[in-house]
Amino acid sequence: MSRAIAWHLSFIGAGLLWIAGPAWGAARPTPDDSLRLGPAASIAEVRVDANADHVPDRRGETVTVAGRVTAGRGRLAVSRPRLVAVQDRTAGIHVRLPDSLVVERGDSLRVRGVVTHAYGLTRLRGAEGRVVEAGARTPAPLPLTVNTAAGEQHEGRLARVRGRIAGKGTNRGGDYLRLQAQGTASPAQIEVFVAERHGDRFGLDRFAEGDAIEVTGVVGQHDFEAPYDEYYQIEPRGRDDLAQVGWPSTYLRAALLILAGGGLVGGIVVIGLRAAVQRRTQELEESRARFRRLAEATLEGIALHEADGTIVDANASLAQMMDTDREALIGKDITALLASAPSVHWDRAEGRTDAPVETELVHADGTTTPVEVETRTVTTGDEPVHVCAVRDLSKRKEWEDEMLRAKQEAEQAARLKSTLIHNMSHELRTPITTITGYAEVIMEEAEEPHRSFALQIRESGRRLSDTLQSVLDMAQIESGTLEVTVQEVSVPGVVRDVVDRHAQAIEDKALTAELDVPEDCVVATDRALLYRILNNLVQNAVKFTEKGRCQVRVEPVAFGVRIHVRDTGVGIDPAFRPHLFEPFKQESEGVAREYEGTGLGLALTKRLVDLLGGAIEVDSAKGEGSAFTVELPSLTEAEASAPAVAEGPMN
Repeated sequence: MSRAIAWHLSFIGAGLLWIAGPAWGAARPTPDDSLRLGPAASIAEVRVDANADHVPDRRGETVTVAGRVTAGRGRLAVSRPRLVAVQDRTAGIHVRLPDSLVVERGDSLRVRGVVTHAYGLTRLRGAEGRVVEAGARTPAPLPLTVNTAAGEQHEGRLARVRGRIAGKGTNRGGDYLRLQAQGTASPAQIEVFVAERHGDRFGLDRFAEGDAIEVTGVVGQHDFEAPYDEYYQIEPRGRDDLAQVGWPSTYLRAALLILAGGGLVGGIVVIGLRAAVQRRTQELEESRARFRRLAEATLEGIALHEADGTIVDANASLAQMMDTDREALIGKDITALLASAPSVHWDRAEGRTDAPVETELVHADGTTTPVEVETRTVTTGDEPVHVCAVRDLSKRKEWEDEMLRAKQEAEQAARLKSTLIHNMSHELRTPITTITGYAEVIMEEAEEPHRSFALQIRESGRRLSDTLQSVLDMAQIESGTLEVTVQEVSVPGVVRDVVDRHAQAIEDKALTAELDVPEDCVVATDRALLYRILNNLVQNAVKFTEKGRCQVRVEPVAFGVRIHVRDTGVGIDPAFRPHLFEPFKQESEGVAREYEGTGLGLALTKRLVDLLGGAIEVDSAKGEGSAFTVELPSLTEAEASAPAVAEGPMN
């Protein structure tokens, strides 16, 4: 290490510009425009390196050097960004510049600083300096071998070294190549080190072991331990300072030898490949022909286009839609053929739409055709192909218009039917009310058998009135004219009214009526509709039960009320369960049916429950009875004002 410092400063002194006395500002460049490295007029101190056999050196001295910049700040491959390299015609040195001094490669530099030594490398810690006005010129690199570069003699000089890569590696600081002389058994080696922060700039990964390369850079040293005479390196300044020479790599030479030795095999392979290529070409032509036939046979318009929308091919169907020739479509922008509707989202970057969209195909005369557009990007080989499918929607639009007209006519017919039923109900209920009223008078005054006749007249009138009311309710629900009036309803009162209505039938059949209704049970709903729901369920329970009991149980819940109506009657066949809530459907039908009725009771009950925002469930077994459960929520005025919609049409 001490010999290195002494060597540097000895030839630095040989290029002395001034020995003693001249002021800092009086320095001038030499006539050949190459400033020399030289010591300062005074030496600050002389130290002894404790790790170099106590040989005196000049570390710690303040010196002044001058020369050409061969590597600017941060351009060396090492990790110290403030270092530059300076040299004259005989010597060179690494300099750590102050932040205020900016230099470029080729500048003439004079700098004063303290001589330091770090990891075997002698360098100058500059305190102040300046760039001398002179034309920029970088000294030519000194041609060296690996043996001559791996030493202290040329440290700090710009050199060019050729060698073969003996090894590659990575350490915590960066990547390196280890070079050795070509064609010799010399153990001398020199490293090309690139710090991690410079890895992308130099690209050492392009070289492999065995490659012969030429490196241009500043000779340096970086040992970790004394006596600092083991590791030497050359520091490139950029990617161009690293170049491959001679044969690219050992692997390539081996590959060429293998190819030369296998010439016959290669010829056979080439012949086979040629046959395979011809066969593949023929298959590709046949595939394209099939694709063309399919594209021409389809009724959809198909266009192949570039990513920017330019059409490169189209089928006959698209040309027919546009009333033009297929050749006239090629070269046009596919988006120019479509109306600029807000619903169309054409993503040129992706070359596709998110989903099929409806728009209009614009013809040359300005007329339009409704179409549906769908695009996809497929890959054939290595290139993507953008496919646009255009479907003519003219017929579908006509069908939709016809369906809309039919729907409107059906709705009008339903309204007329509802109006007719409402009017007929009014005209029929008035005389029925009169008939049942007079029948009750006769029952009170007449004797048998006239009293029995009057009773039958009254019951028949009530049955006819209930049937008319059910038909009217169903018609109002289907037309959406049935109004819901929300109020606080006392459920026990409604239950008692319903049971009293059927008290005579319960007594005639000797049935047991069980009621379990809390007196304080209140729900916000429509009282009339709640009455009709309970009346239909209790009426069915009494009608289909010949012996046993009918039970009504009310259970207050958080959202409203839950009502259970159970009986011990005939029950429901599982095969009929899917049709239980359909209008005019009865398990026993025809002239020989066992029970009377129109089949509207449960269908109307289901629709009334839906209208009140509730739900109905049934649990039944044939011969064991049935259990209906109705859940009704407490309604608000806003919920009650929502339009009533029928679940299904009335047959």
